[in-house]
Amino acid sequence: MNSTFKIIVIAGAFVSFILGAGTATGQEILQFFVSFGYYGIGAIIIAAILHMWFGAYAMDVGLRLKIDDSKDVFTYFCGKYIGTFFYWFSQLFILIVFVVMISGAGATVSEHFGVGVVAGRALMAILVLITALLRLETMIKILGIAGPIIIFFAVIVGAGSFDQSGFSQAGTVIEELRLPTATTYWWQSGLVYSSFVLLVALPFLANLGKGEVSRGNVIIGGSLGGLIMLIGVFAIYIGLLSNVKQLHTKDIPTLWLANQISPMIALFFSIILLIAIYTTAVGMLWTVSIQFSKGDTLKYRATTIALTILGFFGGLFPFAKIIDLVYPIVGYIGLILMVGMLYRQFINKGKIEEAYEIKIGK
Repeated sequence: MNSTFKIIVIAGAFVSFILGAGTATGQEILQFFVSFGYYGIGAIIIAAILHMWFGAYAMDVGLRLKIDDSKDVFTYFCGKYIGTFFYWFSQLFILIVFVVMISGAGATVSEHFGVGVVAGRALMAILVLITALLRLETMIKILGIAGPIIIFFAVIVGAGSFDQSGFSQAGTVIEELRLPTATTYWWQSGLVYSSFVLLVALPFLANLGKGEVSRGNVIIGGSLGGLIMLIGVFAIYIGLLSNVKQLHTKDIPTLWLANQISPMIALFFSIILLIAIYTTAVGMLWTVSIQFSKGDTLKYRATTIALTILGFFGGLFPFAKIIDLVYPIVGYIGLILMVGMLYRQFINKGKIEEAYEIKIGK
C-alpha cells in the first residue's frame, strides 16, 4: 500500500468515525452553527482548524507512544489523575454516542422508509455487531472507503439545496425563530464542537496512529481528514441555513433537503445517512470493547455483544433531544483535554521525545 493510498485511508477512517448521525443528519450543524446565522461560518472555520490540528497530533502521539491502552494517551496529555478521569469519561461518552447512532438509525428509517423505529434500530445494531467482531484492519478499510463517499453526498445535498434568496434572508429568519443554541457565543460553538469530537475520537485516533510507521502519513492523513470533515459540514450548513424556516423542527433536516432536490436523491441520501451512522457506530463500539477486553478475544466478543444490546435499548430515547442535552455539556468538559494537548505540544512535551528517540535508535 503506497503512502498516498495510506493517507487517503487514514483520512477516510477519521472522517467516517466522526461523521455519524449527529453531523450527517444535520442536527449537530443546526444547533452548533446554523442557530448563529452567518456567524456560524466563523465557528466552522475555528472547528476546521482544531479538527486538522488534533487529528494529526493525536495520531502522531499514538504512533510514537505505541500505546496498548488509550488511558496512556489521556494521562500523557493531562497527568495521572485528570487523565484517568478523562479516560473513563470518554468511554462513557462514547457509549452515549453509540446510543445516539442507534437512535439516529431508527429515526432515519422511520422518516424516509416509513418502517418502525424499532426495526431500524435492530437492523443497525446487528450490522454494527457483525462488523465490530471483525479485525481492526478490516474495519479501517471499511471506514476509509466509506468516508469520502459520505462527504461527497453531503456536499451534493447541502450545496444542491442552497437557495440564494433564503440565504440572504436567513439572518432575519434566525432572529424570528429564536432557535436554541448549543453555546452562548458563536466562537464558543467552534471550540465546543471540536472538543466533544476530540473527546470521542482521541482513543480511536491514537490506535489508528499506532498501526502506522510513517509520521508523515498520520500527520497528513489526520490533517486531511479534519479538513474534509469540515468541508462536508460547511456544505450542509449553507443548505440548512438557506432553508432554515422550513426545516428547523425536523428530526433529520438533511433528509428534508434531499427530498427537495429529488425523491431519488433522498433515497440515495437516506442510505448514505445509514452508512454514516453505521461507520461511526462501528468505531465507537470497537473503541470501548477493545479497552475493556484488554486483548482477550472471548472477553472482547462478550463485551461487544453486551454493549450492542445496551445500545439497542438505549436508542429508545429521542434522537434530537440526546444531542441537545448531552453534546454541549461534554464539549465544555472536553476543552480541558484540549488545553492539556496544547500544553503538551507547545510547552512541555514530557518524555515522549526521549522514548521515541530510543525506539528509533538515536
